[in-house]
Amino acid sequence: MNWISGKDEKSSFDTSNESDSESVSIHSTPSFTRNDILLCATHGKIYAIHKDSGARLWRASYPTGAVPGSTQFFPTGAMGGVVSIFITDQDRVIVGANGKTACMDLLTGAEKWVNKMKGCGYEEVGVICTPSRVLKPQRTEQQSNEESEISPPGYHERDDQEVLTEKSIVISCTRGKCMGLDLETGEELWKFNCPKGGYKIPSALVDPEGGSTTVFVGCGRQLYCLDAITGELKWHVKISNSKIGLGYMTMATPWSSRLAAEAHTAFSQFPSAQQRNEIRNRERSNGGGGGGGGG
Repeated sequence: MNWISGKDEKSSFDTSNESDSESVSIHSTPSFTRNDILLCATHGKIYAIHKDSGARLWRASYPTGAVPGSTQFFPTGAMGGVVSIFITDQDRVIVGANGKTACMDLLTGAEKWVNKMKGCGYEEVGVICTPSRVLKPQRTEQQSNEESEISPPGYHERDDQEVLTEKSIVISCTRGKCMGLDLETGEELWKFNCPKGGYKIPSALVDPEGGSTTVFVGCGRQLYCLDAITGELKWHVKISNSKIGLGYMTMATPWSSRLAAEAHTAFSQFPSAQQRNEIRNRERSNGGGGGGGGG
């Protein structure tokens, strides 16, 4: 159902002045579906790779939000920096970099929208999106002992009525702030400044339990529980008094860990480790020591 000719897309998105044409093997690409695509981002660009062959399906620079037909100069949106990626249920690719969140088409790489996240600075951005079809734990009778020993906890989709009442929300996090964006338009729905969280990249974990989808946000020593639709703060707690160590928080639930084993790694959505590496490279460069930072 969802397919497109790789040959046609190459003519639309190939930028011959770029010097990375040999980064993957480029050859005749068959028609493909969403399930064939592996997305990779490096040096400020996004690449769609065929999972079976390694062929490049499309390549695109980070979206700039330039007005079509405008002669104004718009620099590359990510300026060669770290790009975080999240693919939604609606075949949209949410990307974050340099204080901006953008949306692209999964099958073509075409830009859909760019939100410049006014007031959020120009650092790395973590992105995630609430699902359109929410999974939640089954509330059924306990499995038999024999079943529970060989099977993971059961989960099921909510009924159609519940599914339709929740829209997908893009959650973008950077520099001690979180923002909820409309998936279709990129419009800002809410903004949350993490109180006492400092200026770290907050990490976010979506949880479908309760009456509506919840987003847990960790920033520094602080943990916040937000309503994903409204951005309303449900509760907030300081979970650590430690004075030593990096102020980045990782989070997991039993269900999120089960999904992450097959679906993604937190490293791709919230690039705290990459940011720290860049800091180290700058420190070495400024101090004149060995090991500079070319990425």
